[in-house]
Amino acid sequence: MARKSLQQRRIEALLQRQSVAVRKAFLEAMQKATNAVDRGKLLRLLEAEQFEKAAELFRIERGTMFPLSEAIRDAFIGGGLAVADELPKGLSGVFGFDGRHDRAVALAERQAAELVTNISEDAIANARKVIVDGLDTNRSLNSVARDLVGRKVGRQRVGGIIGLTTPQTERLIRLRGMLSDPARIGEYLNGNKPRYKESDRRFDRVVRKAIKDGKALSPADVDRVTDAYKSKASGNRAKIVARNEAFVAQAAGRAEGYQQLLDDGKVEAVTKKWQHGFSQEPRQDHLRLDGETIDFDEAFVMDDGVRMRFPHDPAGGAEHSIGCRCTCVYRVKYARD
Repeated sequence: MARKSLQQRRIEALLQRQSVAVRKAFLEAMQKATNAVDRGKLLRLLEAEQFEKAAELFRIERGTMFPLSEAIRDAFIGGGLAVADELPKGLSGVFGFDGRHDRAVALAERQAAELVTNISEDAIANARKVIVDGLDTNRSLNSVARDLVGRKVGRQRVGGIIGLTTPQTERLIRLRGMLSDPARIGEYLNGNKPRYKESDRRFDRVVRKAIKDGKALSPADVDRVTDAYKSKASGNRAKIVARNEAFVAQAAGRAEGYQQLLDDGKVEAVTKKWQHGFSQEPRQDHLRLDGETIDFDEAFVMDDGVRMRFPHDPAGGAEHSIGCRCTCVYRVKYARD
């Protein structure tokens, strides 16, 4: 296995710090968004059968997401500032990254806005799914509302669906269906383990006993198992969002830093090399690109035809970003006097 470059090691150290900040901001934003849902109004809308309006209560305001947007912007600027550490000594002391450059501001804001929009749309779509399932299974409106916004613990709400992905919410719905039906409860297990990795294994014994007795779990136990699932699933999404958004932000910030270096005429040219990131299940086109060096203005071409300026370029979408550990190694050529 090839050794990691100095740039790659520095980037990983930077990402470690940035990911912690983004994860913390994500969890705080999800908690604030959950607390902001008016449970009384939610119940009134459900009782009036105004289900679409009930789902719209889960639209997240941009102000609620401001700390997350700021954490992403900080990661972007951190990537730009890191360029100075990557430059030869003659340049590192004279280069200054301009985080307020119009292009830099627009790039950072675009990434944050897209994330906020995606999370808000997920929350509305997931609320709609939970409401429809609750109606289809004749659950009480109080039970549906509890699934949607969780239960009150002190001043906070715990166990709501805000922050979950659509697949996680769909698994939650299937999980509740299995545990509530004696004919299906056996589906909870896949061999000796829960079917879904995000299930809390502390409840294995309770579920196994119900399966042995041919019974469904009590409603209270179903709530406990699904609440634990939501908590673990939300934590997992926070980790994925933190790692991916920090990776995208720092990669875009570094690219912007080198663009500013070129714009200022401090260097004649910049090349970039795709460096594979030692992932356990590498994408074959990312592995193929390992070591490929191109000019700064050129693009790396994926097997599906997507053109990316650098690993984690937003143009590649989630399919080329989530879970990717690839980085870009830049080299500069001094401008001639």
